[in-house]
Amino acid sequence: MGDVKATQEVSDEVSPLNPFGLLERRVTFAKKDSTIAVFDTKQHTSRISQHFGQFGRDDGEFHRPAGVTVSNLGEIFVADTGNQRIQVFDNNGLFLRSFTTRINGYTQSCPTGIAAVGNMFFVTDQINNAVNMFDFKGRFTGHFGEDTCFVRPASIAVDRTYGVVAVSDQLGVRIFSAKGERRGGGIMLAGHVGPIANEVACNGRGEILVSCWYDHCIKVYDLNSGFKTRIAGRGEWLGRLERPRGVGVDKQGKIVVSDAGNRRVQLFDPRDRLGFCRLVAAPADGLREPYGVQAMADGRFIVVDNALSKVFSVSKSRCEP
Repeated sequence: MGDVKATQEVSDEVSPLNPFGLLERRVTFAKKDSTIAVFDTKQHTSRISQHFGQFGRDDGEFHRPAGVTVSNLGEIFVADTGNQRIQVFDNNGLFLRSFTTRINGYTQSCPTGIAAVGNMFFVTDQINNAVNMFDFKGRFTGHFGEDTCFVRPASIAVDRTYGVVAVSDQLGVRIFSAKGERRGGGIMLAGHVGPIANEVACNGRGEILVSCWYDHCIKVYDLNSGFKTRIAGRGEWLGRLERPRGVGVDKQGKIVVSDAGNRRVQLFDPRDRLGFCRLVAAPADGLREPYGVQAMADGRFIVVDNALSKVFSVSKSRCEP
């Protein structure tokens, strides 16, 4: 850590517009090992936030990556959008394998959302308006929801407890069975027709979480009764969101959100009155444009940075009280 120079500026001032005391931090990057020195705002001691990848086309390199999922074996699957492929890493970020998403006669593809279920996984393809299925060796096995006309599908999530799959495109969010049969016959949650589709996640409790890019919030829907609650709103102070992208759920039921417009990742507790729980990562940690986000079984968070073409691994201790 001798090669890392960092300074810290902290403002604990609380105001009606900043009820949590927004913290400002600055760091510089080590050149030798490319690690990132970050400050713990509670302990005021430096920590290391691991990351892997860089811009490029070789193994372990990315071009505008988007979605991420974690298998039951702890392998990290990243949708390497610009390189039209899926890359697979172990839980320490070591490259294992990759495979193309240009399948079934496609001249090009645009993989964005990815979700694992059983011994296979699903990938949304915005260019080809399809959700494609692969086994864990990367072999194409078919299309998901073949009788559905998707419009630039962007995100997909699986609720293993209830056996449903949620797919988000520019028209909204559709709910399917694990076999691809539409539940309810149509669009469950209306969306915005525009360049950005909402992101989705499932919490294993019969609820669908929708990260609303246009409304700057997280909306929670019950599979049976519909809209349930709304978390956060537009703003730059902690507990608020600006153009959120990826959304996920940890094993405690807390909601982790890529707050892309504010260049940070936040954790929310839907059972808490205020909702806001912890700041997971911030621009001072090296984030520029967080997209996909997933919680690991060991408590870490995996964050894909679309602009930097990197994947960050944030330790559990980084965001604990």
